Amino acid sequence: MNKKIDFKGFTIKDLFFFDKMLTPSFITIVYWIALLLIGISAFSMILGSFAAFTYSFTMGLVAFFTGIVTLVVGFISTRIGFELICVLFNINQNIQKLANEKTNSEKQEECSDTDPIN
Repeated sequence: MNKKIDFKGFTIKDLFFFDKMLTPSFITIVYWIALLLIGISAFSMILGSFAAFTYSFTMGLVAFFTGIVTLVVGFISTRIGFELICVLFNINQNIQKLANEKTNSEKQEECSDTDPIN
């Protein structure tokens, strides 16, 4: 979703009713925060593995590679999850467009059905 955060037309009513979707505006911010937290946790695991090397080489090696796997898998799974959320919001927008087009065409049919002569 190539949307910038846009607060034009945003009212307090939007917070209490579900007529307007607010999540697409904040999804990019939440995505970067999630990536930051995953990166911090993975790097702390990698740094912690160096302390584990003093006790056991095998435990340190396992902790080191667990940190690397956490970094890679965490970034990929976060991206996939947020893309799925974006797809759901795109589907919602397309369904709303179709519904609006249908109601507009029905209104035009009603107007054309009424005969001003009779």
